[in-house]
Amino acid sequence: MKVAIQPRCEAPRVAARRPQAQAAQKRPKENFCEVLQREDYPEWDDLIDKSPHGTIFHYSWWLQTTATDFSILVIRNERGAIIAGMPIPRERRPGLKFLCSPGLTPYLGPVFDLSSVDNTCDRLHFMRSNGELLARSIKSFDCVRYVAGASAPDLQGFLWAGYRVHLAYTFRFPSTHTLEQVTAGMTRTHQQKLTKASRLKLRVVRDDGIEDLIALNRMTFEKQGLKPVCSPDFLRRLWNAAYSQERAHLYIAKTTDDKPVAALLTVNDNRTTYQIVSGVNPDFRDIPGAYLVLWNALQDTLHAGRDFDFEGSSLRGVECFYRRWGAMAVPIWRIEKSGSWRGGLFQSLVDRRDSIAFNK
Repeated sequence: MKVAIQPRCEAPRVAARRPQAQAAQKRPKENFCEVLQREDYPEWDDLIDKSPHGTIFHYSWWLQTTATDFSILVIRNERGAIIAGMPIPRERRPGLKFLCSPGLTPYLGPVFDLSSVDNTCDRLHFMRSNGELLARSIKSFDCVRYVAGASAPDLQGFLWAGYRVHLAYTFRFPSTHTLEQVTAGMTRTHQQKLTKASRLKLRVVRDDGIEDLIALNRMTFEKQGLKPVCSPDFLRRLWNAAYSQERAHLYIAKTTDDKPVAALLTVNDNRTTYQIVSGVNPDFRDIPGAYLVLWNALQDTLHAGRDFDFEGSSLRGVECFYRRWGAMAVPIWRIEKSGSWRGGLFQSLVDRRDSIAFNK
């Protein structure tokens, strides 16, 4: 008697195909927005590396160092790859859900991966459609307030989602500038200050002296009757994190008897260096140490092939000092939206405070 033998591999083959078929059915056919899980932060950092809109302030390690509470909102395509996103730091204020940049983080905003988008029309559509998706996915807030820097993408999608975008400026030197061009564009007063620093034999110590920076920064604020914006522990933590990533430089100008008179902390990504903390000793106001540390930072930046962003150039009293270096005024953008009457009231108070500060 002949016995029919069933192929034993048949059932397992069908069973093995089911998870793939189920996964294919669950995979979204369009881009979708989600809050990124912490274990996926390396994917986010990869996006920042290749996006023309990414800055040092977008990296996960920077956010983990500076923000007490944040999430990262991302858009994945139908294959599951991250193609766009935006960090969402939160500031704790009584009775107010305030979404804003953490300390010493001048620029944030959306970033996009344009590497697979070929022409101008498609790039604009990509940024605007995904930008609107990001903007509408930011939920549950009283007030949103971020500044997108000079490398910001097209923000029309945020406008479509009801956000306001306000114009401001920073000063920047492009990486293509030479030191000779910088010197030629500098005002005579600044040139004289640098000459005086040389005549006084001031020297600059690099990447050493965080305690000197902390002390000089405190003196600068105390001279104005103000408290420092950042605590000493915060500055130490930020310096250690950024320097360990090879993303920071510290400059201390000292007299011939080794007294620190000025300090400057810069941080950088692959494209741009930003000055973010400085300080001077008011007892040495006639010694141009602040000019010398900035000049040294400029030299290092241009030699490294990066742009230099003066950052914080909107205050009337500060703007004059930076403008006289001869850098170009470049637009930056403040993105804001109120989500409640409390947020609207807070926004009005902040705008009024800024208006007063800008015109001093």
